[in-house]
Amino acid sequence: MASEEELYISITPDIYRTNKLNILTNQADLLSTLKRLQNLKVLARQKRDLKQKILRHLTTILSSIEGIQKGMPTPKVPKIIKKRKEESEMTEEAEEPFTRRAEIEEELRIIQQKLKELNG
Repeated sequence: MASEEELYISITPDIYRTNKLNILTNQADLLSTLKRLQNLKVLARQKRDLKQKILRHLTTILSSIEGIQKGMPTPKVPKIIKKRKEESEMTEEAEEPFTRRAEIEEELRIIQQKLKELNG
């Protein structure tokens, strides 16, 4: 007779086989999931290392560019060209509000015409 810790159950061979198959498939799925998780950890580490490498390269490139820019002479621009550039900037700034104002006035005129048509 079985002691209190032991318990025996009778299971048909078909049920035993299907349950054993389910357990083994679940274990295989779990192991493949763990394998993929490990691969993801490795890939994340590689990604971090590559980002750090890119950052180091970018900082060296930026420092090289700054060094080159410091070594380059500053060009002397003639006063006439500076004056023309300032004038062109002033005209661009002056033209922008007028075009916006003209658009608003045109839209207002169209709305007033529609109101006249509705009232008349």
